[in-house]
Amino acid sequence: MDPTREIFELGDWRVDAAGNRLQRGAEVRALRHKAMALLVLLASRPGETVGREEIIDTIWQGNRFVAPKAINTAVWTIRQALGDDPEAPRYLETIAKKGYRLIAPVRALAPPPQIMAMPITAPAPHWPLLAGLLVLAGLIAVWWLRPGDIAPAALPEPRPLTHTPGHEYLGQLSPDGRLLAFAWWQGQGAGRLYLRPAAELDAAPQALSPEGLDVQGLSWSPDGRAIAYIAASPDGQCQLRVYRLSERPQQQALARCSALFTPSVAWSPDGRSIAFSAEAEGVGGLFLVAPDGSGLRRLSSAPPAAMPDHQPSWSPDGRHLVFARQDPADGSRDFYEAGLDGRVQRLSQLRLYPLHGLTHAENGRDLIFSTTRQDSRVLMRWQRETGQALPLGLEGSAPLRNAGGPLVYALMRSHIGIARLDWSAGAQPLRLPGAVVNDRAPTADPAGGGLFFVSARSGRPELWRSDAQGDQNGRTRALTQLDLQPAAPAASPDGRQLAFLGNCGPGKRPGLCLLDLASGQLRPLAADATQYGRPSWHPSGREVWVASDRGGRWQLWRFDLSGSPAATPLDTERPPGPALQWAADGSALFYQARASQELRRRPLAGGREQPMAAAVPEGEALLDWRLGPQGLVLLTRGSQAEYFRRLDLAGERPAQLLSSHALGSFPERASFALAADGSAWVELAHTAVADLMQAR
Repeated sequence: MDPTREIFELGDWRVDAAGNRLQRGAEVRALRHKAMALLVLLASRPGETVGREEIIDTIWQGNRFVAPKAINTAVWTIRQALGDDPEAPRYLETIAKKGYRLIAPVRALAPPPQIMAMPITAPAPHWPLLAGLLVLAGLIAVWWLRPGDIAPAALPEPRPLTHTPGHEYLGQLSPDGRLLAFAWWQGQGAGRLYLRPAAELDAAPQALSPEGLDVQGLSWSPDGRAIAYIAASPDGQCQLRVYRLSERPQQQALARCSALFTPSVAWSPDGRSIAFSAEAEGVGGLFLVAPDGSGLRRLSSAPPAAMPDHQPSWSPDGRHLVFARQDPADGSRDFYEAGLDGRVQRLSQLRLYPLHGLTHAENGRDLIFSTTRQDSRVLMRWQRETGQALPLGLEGSAPLRNAGGPLVYALMRSHIGIARLDWSAGAQPLRLPGAVVNDRAPTADPAGGGLFFVSARSGRPELWRSDAQGDQNGRTRALTQLDLQPAAPAASPDGRQLAFLGNCGPGKRPGLCLLDLASGQLRPLAADATQYGRPSWHPSGREVWVASDRGGRWQLWRFDLSGSPAATPLDTERPPGPALQWAADGSALFYQARASQELRRRPLAGGREQPMAAAVPEGEALLDWRLGPQGLVLLTRGSQAEYFRRLDLAGERPAQLLSSHALGSFPERASFALAADGSAWVELAHTAVADLMQAR
C-alpha cells in the first residue's frame, strides 16, 4: 500500500493518509508521517500480526539504531490519536515479543473531500532530544469549551517552520518575513538563539548566542536589523542582550533581567525601547531601556510576593504595553495594560494558573495567549470588547507575531509516565501502565511498598497512589479530587501523610500542604504564595523541612507538626536549591546548593558542612538525586547517554555506575524516588517533540 494515497475506515475513524489525519464526525486528529505510515502498513493486513523486523525494514529502511524507540513512539502516537487504551485495546493490539496488529475492522473508501482542520500538541517547555522525529502539523478540535464559549471557525492549516531534531521552543519571523529567529535546545546544555531563512527548512541555522546561555525570550527590532533576547547563565544570572545583524555582527549586554522561563522581552514598534522583566530594590516589574543600553527606567511594579510582571506585548501604535501579572494571593495571572506614563489597568478576570506566552492579535486590540487544558497547551483569543477567552482550535505555546505578520508558535507533544527500575534485574525501566496522560513526581510509600504520584488521569492534576505491583492488579486510585495543582509529594516515614506543594490555602492560595491519608483531612502548613522546593520529612515523622525564599532569601525551613506548625529557618553555608534529604538517624541533612550541581552534607550538631566531592562527573548535568541506605543515588545526563550512579557517603570511592540509558529516556528535569527494596520509580519520557509553526 502507498501510505500517501490510502483512504480507509478503521472502526469508527476515517483515515486520510495523504493528509496525515483521522476524522470521526466533526473531530479531526493528526498523525505524524511515520506514525501514519505504520498505521497504513498494519491496515494493509488487518487482523494479522506485523513483526517489528518487518516494520523496521519497511518504515525505517532497516535502521535498527533509531527504529526500536521510534516504533514505540509511533505506536503511542497512534493510540493517543485513536483514544485507545493499551490495557483494553479496541484498535491496536501489541503481540508480546512479536509485533502489532489492528483488531478493529478496516474498510477501503474513496478519497474524501478536503477537510479543514486545526492543530494538536501537548505540554512541556523544552524536553530531551529525540533524533529522527519529523515535523508535527497536528490537527484537532478543542473539546473543553466552558459554558458561554463559542466554537471557533475552521482555520487554515498551519505550516511548519522547523523540523530539526531537538526542541525549537520559541520563535519569531523578521518584520519582512524573510528570516526566522528561534531558540533551539538540542538535548544537551542550554537552548541557544539561531537564525535561518524562513522559507528554507533544511538550511543550516546560524548560532547567534554564546554557548552556556539559556535563551528564554526574543524579539525582533522593527527595522529587522537586530534581535533582543533574554539569556540566563548556569548560576541563575539573567541578561538582556542585543544581537545586531550586519557585515560585522555585534552583540551587547544591555541590562540585568529576571530569569522566568517564559517569554519576557518585547521591542517597541518605534524601535526606541525594549521592554523586559527585572527586579530592582527587591521589587519586580517591567522596565524599559533604549537599544544602546541607555535610559533604563521602571514601567510597572508587581505586588509584593508576586513574580515580576512578564510576557510584555506592545500595542501596534506603541502607546501601551499589555503584560501578565501574578496575584500573590493564589498564584493566578491576568492581563494588565500600562501606558508609557506608568499608569496600569487590569484588563481580564480569567485567573489563569498556567500561562505560556501572549501576543497581540491581528486587530491590535485582542490578545492571543497559551494556557494548559487537559494536559495540553492550547491557544486562546481574549476579546477586549466582551472579556471572553475563546479557543482558536490550535494547540501551542509561546505565541509571537509582528504587527501585520503571521502568528508563530511552538507546537509541543510529550508524554511522561512512571517506570520501575530494578538494578538487580537488568536495569530496564518497566512502565507503570494505565495512563493516557502524564504521570509525574513519584515518591515511594514507605509503609505499603507502592508509590504516590501526580496524575491528570481524572481530567486535572491530582494525587494518586499505586500498589507495589505498579498497577498490574488494577489497584491504583485517586487520593484527592480538589483541583489543588499538586506537585512534589513526599510521604511521611509511616506512610500516613503526604506533604506536597499545591493550592490548599484559603481562596486556593498556593503553599505547602499536608494531607492525612486516613481521614482525608487537608491543611496548609504555609499558604504565602512564595517559592518552595521539594519537601522532605525528618526521620521522626514530626517535622517537614523545605527550601524556600519565604524569608526574603533562600533558606531551609522547619515546620514542627507536634502542635501549631511554626516555621523556623536553618542557615546553611550555601543558599539551598530545591531538594534536600535527611540521613536515616536524623543527624545530618543533605542539600543541593542553589544554581549549582554541588551536593553538601550539613550536620545538625557540631561539625562543619562538607561538600560531596566529585558527585557529578565533568560534562554531565545533574537531573535529580536521592539518599538511600547505601549512599546517594544520582541521575545525570551526559552528551551520549543518561546515567544512574551511587555515591559512597564517605566519599572514599568513586561513584558506582548503576545503569546507563539512551539519551532522551527521561524528561529534561526528570524526578525519581527510591523504594525500600533498593529499586527506583523514575519518570520516563515516552515521546518528546517540539517544532515551530506559522498560522495567520
